[in-house]
Amino acid sequence: MSDRTFTVVFQPSGRRGVARPGQTVLDVARDLGVYIESICGGHQTCGKCRVQVSDGRFDKYGIQSTPAHLSPPDESERACAARCGLVSNERLACSARILGDVVIVVPEESRIKRQVIRKEVGARELRVRPVMRPYYVEVPAPALEESRGEWERVQEQLAEHFGLQDVSADAPVMRALQAALKEGRRGITLIVREGREAVHVYPGYREDLYGLAVDVGTTTIAGHLAHLRTGEVLTTVSMMNPQVTFGEDIMSRVSYAMRHPDGRERMHRAIVEALNQLVREAAEDAAISPNDIVDVVLVGNTVMHHLFLGLDPTPLGGAPFTLAVQDTVRMKARDFGLEVAPGAEVHVLPCIAGHVGADNVAVLLAEAPHEVEGEIHLVIDVGTNGEILLGNHARVLAASSPTGPAFEGAQIRHGMRAAAGAIERVRIDPETLDVRFRVIGEERWNTEWPADALDAFDVAARARRNQGRATVVKARGICGSGIIEAIAELWRVGAIDDSGRFVPGLEKETDRFRSDAAKGEFVLAWSHETATGEAITVHSDDIRAVQLAKAALYAGAKLLMNRLGIARVDRVKLAGGFGTYIDPVHALMLGMIPDASPERVHAVGNSAGDGALMALLDRELREEARRLARWVTYVGTALEEAFQEEFVAAISIPHARDPFPHVEALVANAEPWRSERRARVQPRKRRRRAR
Repeated sequence: MSDRTFTVVFQPSGRRGVARPGQTVLDVARDLGVYIESICGGHQTCGKCRVQVSDGRFDKYGIQSTPAHLSPPDESERACAARCGLVSNERLACSARILGDVVIVVPEESRIKRQVIRKEVGARELRVRPVMRPYYVEVPAPALEESRGEWERVQEQLAEHFGLQDVSADAPVMRALQAALKEGRRGITLIVREGREAVHVYPGYREDLYGLAVDVGTTTIAGHLAHLRTGEVLTTVSMMNPQVTFGEDIMSRVSYAMRHPDGRERMHRAIVEALNQLVREAAEDAAISPNDIVDVVLVGNTVMHHLFLGLDPTPLGGAPFTLAVQDTVRMKARDFGLEVAPGAEVHVLPCIAGHVGADNVAVLLAEAPHEVEGEIHLVIDVGTNGEILLGNHARVLAASSPTGPAFEGAQIRHGMRAAAGAIERVRIDPETLDVRFRVIGEERWNTEWPADALDAFDVAARARRNQGRATVVKARGICGSGIIEAIAELWRVGAIDDSGRFVPGLEKETDRFRSDAAKGEFVLAWSHETATGEAITVHSDDIRAVQLAKAALYAGAKLLMNRLGIARVDRVKLAGGFGTYIDPVHALMLGMIPDASPERVHAVGNSAGDGALMALLDRELREEARRLARWVTYVGTALEEAFQEEFVAAISIPHARDPFPHVEALVANAEPWRSERRARVQPRKRRRRAR
């Protein structure tokens, strides 16, 4: 094998490194920490990882860069380029292979933005009964004839003053004991787990005790740093999961592990490094040392669970979706390379089944449908893999639905994550079809922007605004909550029909509509309202992608309702960082969830993170989590014969056959314009379903 390497430089970041002949641009970018969008995980289908090659001599780097230093496009890349509209000088980073020295330009639309992650701890009653407890002891100095060791004298004090018998010492405690006794003048504070094992030692008196609860999501990671004696949450730190560079959803990461011999190890290292960064940020925020964190509780879906533990996730990619371990996992933090107290323990909550993970068990702890008397509660953790709970004190069913990444802004032409500049709120006037929108990072709606913000997209206009004049955060794309509202609004005003197709004649009503053969697109933001100078639109393909995602979510919920023999639910809870920002009215209009009064639909925040925090603070809830994971009835939607039928019916907006009486009231204010537009739709023949 050749030892030759090539120099690769990424712009505008300036990251520079070496590549082996034949490495893809995307793999080199991952190695160098250059984050390029890769929604499909390298299958040449999404077209998001487009890059450009600079042509010429770069004396600064001592290289000659040319497009010929990348492998020519293969058939898959050419097909994707045609389908996704790549221009002549653009290549797919997942397909192009390094054949020589190159300078790669990553355009704005291909860069992973720093996500605005809103996963704060919910307002819940937290019981404080931690598994760790500090014990201060004063150890008499040994006499000359004393034969016992220092640890035996410590054990004696623990037994005499606290009734703790035969406490063992973790190896780091044993190594640090003598120095702590000396520095503390024979007084030390031991951190003891469950009254049985000393995991940390401090010289002198110490009463502060800290733990970390972590929710490892497919897209984001959130951590709550808490004081284990008082229950106070000192800080919440969130970050993007760096595994997004290996694939946007869980199945693409399973695929990456299958296709790359070192894939599992690379993704494991990525999550551990990210957790260490999160630990450092949390400790800095709270003005403590990472070494003071003595307990960690972690939750995640089954693929994140396996990748963190270093387990093979590939059996989760196909039936029977077998877990390597379903029960609680308890291991020393140092075994993973986590930079907390050396003796700290990582407690990973149990999973329910192959596609219902520890995060769903944490949601169970937080939302407690099993404690509800009478009412039926539906809890949906909305994400790239929707997880569903349904029931009450008598019985709770659990399932997952393969919603895919559309709700995260992926598979959408102008989709992006919830970062600054993402359109997150949309309103459409039913008479004129004019659009109002709001972006993340800008409190004002676009109709409230100052006049100078509406200058044409050019460098001079931006320069003037940067010289002290009023500025705005312009639109860069559309995130999940924005695309849901946009499609629901288009349906509310009659611009699209129940099938998701644009109605005939829109081009005569507004120049926002653009037709392209059998498909079309609707302009949300004009070019002068965007940071890229390109109009942001909702395309027919975007509508279809969201319809498929919402149909999977609804079908999963409907299967559980059928299993319980009920036609409606009493309360709907939307959980997760993304679920928090879905507007219940638009979720109902779209048919994401079963019909209910909007007042009975609630966004409950990051319930998985809250459940992890509850288990961190209350040792009894850890056993409760084990009990619930076995008590809940798992329904495998992928194996249910009725799933396909329910899925197809749920593609329509809001639904092909299920009644949505509350939605009818929600669209009343769009009449008569809505009726006039819908009247232009030609009736479509429907097949009679076999009974």
